[in-house]
Amino acid sequence: MINNLVMKMLPLRVLLVDDDDEDRQLIREALTTAIDHILIEEMATGEELIKWLAHRRSLPSTEMRKESALVTIILLDMHMPKLTGLETLQSLGDTRDLAYMPVVLLTSSISEPLKQQAYEHGIHLYMVKPAGASGFYRVVEAVKLCYRDTLRMRDQNAFS
Repeated sequence: MINNLVMKMLPLRVLLVDDDDEDRQLIREALTTAIDHILIEEMATGEELIKWLAHRRSLPSTEMRKESALVTIILLDMHMPKLTGLETLQSLGDTRDLAYMPVVLLTSSISEPLKQQAYEHGIHLYMVKPAGASGFYRVVEAVKLCYRDTLRMRDQNAFS
């Protein structure tokens, strides 16, 4: 269980990348209902995520330290126009940006080859999008899991 005090001290930011307005709304509502201290930044395309990460890299070091205090998790839709979720990950390549930013790939299809490919590109979790609004609370549980894993990884690296 994630302690509310911990989340207040180490706030959570979710980068929600999905071209479907309704899915973004359902995910946003599920997250904000279940998690008190959360900042959600919404994007409709993989290109927007790439630009956001590039802007983040260009920040002065003082701003970057503030940014690093946030636990950032990316919820990335697989099927988007122009760049798919997988193509977005491929274009980011082996970037340090993703080292402490778990990626949850959301898709409407159950495809073992796609799942395998996604894990090869460094995603943290592969999730089939829920069919109904109530199913989006599974996404909340995935975000909480990623949050815990990120805190654990930060702790391990702090003492390495």
